[in-house]
Amino acid sequence: MVTNNIKTYKTLTFEHHCQPILLATEIASADFCKDYIIYEHHQEWAIGINKFAQLTVNPDGGIVDFTGTQQHVNQSDICQAIHEATKQIPVKDWRIFGRVDFEFCHFAHGLKAKENERSLLELFVPETDVRISPTHITIRTMNKTAQSKIQRIVADLKISKVQMAASSKALSQNDIVQCEAVKEYYKKVVHHAINEIKADKYKKVILSRPAILPLPIDMKNSFITGRKHNTPARSFMLQMDGFEAFGFSPETVLEVDTQRNLSTQPLAGTRALPADAKEALRLKHELLSDPKEIAEHAASVKLAVEELEQVCPSSSVKITEFMRVSKRGSVQHLASRVIGTLSDKKSAWDAFKIIFPSITASGIPKREAIESIARFEPMPRGLYSGSVLVADQDGYFDAALILRAAYKHKSISMLQAGAGVISLSTSKREWEETNEKMDCVLNHLVFCPEKASKTASKKSIFKEKV
Repeated sequence: MVTNNIKTYKTLTFEHHCQPILLATEIASADFCKDYIIYEHHQEWAIGINKFAQLTVNPDGGIVDFTGTQQHVNQSDICQAIHEATKQIPVKDWRIFGRVDFEFCHFAHGLKAKENERSLLELFVPETDVRISPTHITIRTMNKTAQSKIQRIVADLKISKVQMAASSKALSQNDIVQCEAVKEYYKKVVHHAINEIKADKYKKVILSRPAILPLPIDMKNSFITGRKHNTPARSFMLQMDGFEAFGFSPETVLEVDTQRNLSTQPLAGTRALPADAKEALRLKHELLSDPKEIAEHAASVKLAVEELEQVCPSSSVKITEFMRVSKRGSVQHLASRVIGTLSDKKSAWDAFKIIFPSITASGIPKREAIESIARFEPMPRGLYSGSVLVADQDGYFDAALILRAAYKHKSISMLQAGAGVISLSTSKREWEETNEKMDCVLNHLVFCPEKASKTASKKSIFKEKV
């Protein structure tokens, strides 16, 4: 790497006395923030603000790297090309933020691409990099005025009371656009998938369905309100090129530390988590004894082990947690953790390519499940079941699985949820599971005081035939 034009951040660290989520969202709402990602991980709220340099991957394998160089690569070389591109980032001690759409897996696995309007993957080195701990804030920036503007936001937030938007009346599944059509179509494709599984075409597939909302979401206040009622592994909020999203990720796709130790966290098997403690305990016992849920979870953990063995010495791959119950907002899941150590010639991006998309958002075998999803789901998933991530120059890599999220683009506000389908599944139960998962977000939304979203209500968003 040429080092005669390496940029450095101007850095300032000082104490704060604010709630980190309020501070992060206030900073991201400032006029100078055109694009941003907020990412909560390991007691830190990280914010990447505006793009100093970026890398994109298009559906045909076209890459524009951090220096603006264009190239085309085949699917087998894509993650190696990304890793090599990070070595050319002209910034000292860089951190990159990124989003990866689910459809990235179509290219990475050599499958036919779905029609896509945007890049499959986008990484950026921020112009301003903010890191908020419970007690301190660090501002790293190349912008001459950003530091003073953020200091003013911190000072103003300390002495003022944040005016939270009034809670909106909660919507139900009956309020979503084309509710009955959504339900009928989803149950039909689940039935078809069960038949394909019984015919040994694949073992498991996660089928999802959308919920287009009749009102526009207030993203900032919904994120703050929803975070109070969720216990995620990671949370995020982003705005990139006019697209907005926030969410409460129940699991990570991949975590890699600076010593090259990695882990992945499959969650599979779900029950509701009601406020009534007695009922919640009953459902927990039901979850732990349900043959369908146990089979679904065990198969996911087995595949996670097999995937890690492709990028780690087999002797380093271990299951450190198995089938514990993890509480995530309005639902509880069976959770396990599989760990390993990266082989010497492998990078975090090699591991990401193998593990992405998460088993618990695609299926088993993964390739056949992805093909099934493409046939049964009428629209590209986009960020749903994709990933938002941060990665540092020292080797740290942290990628969240994007579930339990809300999405907003132009006039459309929507949610999406899925359920794992195996031979023991029923259409009725999988529909109920998507409702339970969606409630983590749906029950805590705040809506903008605007007219209803413009949606093509007369034109079905579903295929006529399966």
